[in-house]
Amino acid sequence: MNVCLLLLILVIVLLCTWEVYSYMTRPKLGYVGISELYIGFDMTKEMQAKYDTTSSAREKILDSLESKIMLIENTVSSKVQFSKSDTAGYQNLVNEYLLQKKTFDEDNTTLSKENDKKIITKLNQYVSDYGKKHGYTYILGTGGNGSLMYADDAENITQDMIDYLNLRYSGEKGEK
Repeated sequence: MNVCLLLLILVIVLLCTWEVYSYMTRPKLGYVGISELYIGFDMTKEMQAKYDTTSSAREKILDSLESKIMLIENTVSSKVQFSKSDTAGYQNLVNEYLLQKKTFDEDNTTLSKENDKKIITKLNQYVSDYGKKHGYTYILGTGGNGSLMYADDAENITQDMIDYLNLRYSGEKGEK
C-alpha cells in the first residue's frame, strides 16, 4: 500500500514538473498588425509629411504651367489669326508641361519607394530589437495576406510595438 501511494505521489510530482517545464520552455509568441504598425510609426508620418511637401511644391509648378497654357489658349482662341511664334511658344510650353509632369511623376514614385524602403528597414530592425529585449521567440505580422488567420487578442502587441518604435526613433533623432 505504501509503495502504491509513493508511486502515485511520484507520478503526480513528475507530471507537475513536466507541465511546469513545458510551460517555461514554450516559445513566447506575439503578433502585430503590420498596417497599424506602419501607420503608427512616427518615421512614417515624418517621411509622409516631407513627401507631401515635395509633391505639393511640384504640383504648384505644374499648376503654374497649366495656367500659362490656358491663358495662351484663351488668347489664341480670341484671335482670328495667330502667328507662328504664338504657335511655337504655345507648343514649347505644352512640351515643357508634359516633360515636367512626367519627371515629377517618376520622381514622386521613386521618392515614395525609397521612403517605404527606409521605413521598412527601420521597422524590421526595431521589431527584431523589441523581440530580443522582451524575450519573444516569434513575432508574427497580420496583414490580411494569409500569413496569420487567427490570433487571440491577448497576444496582440501592436500598440506596445508602436510605443517602442516611436520611443526608439525619437531617441535616435535626438542623437543626430
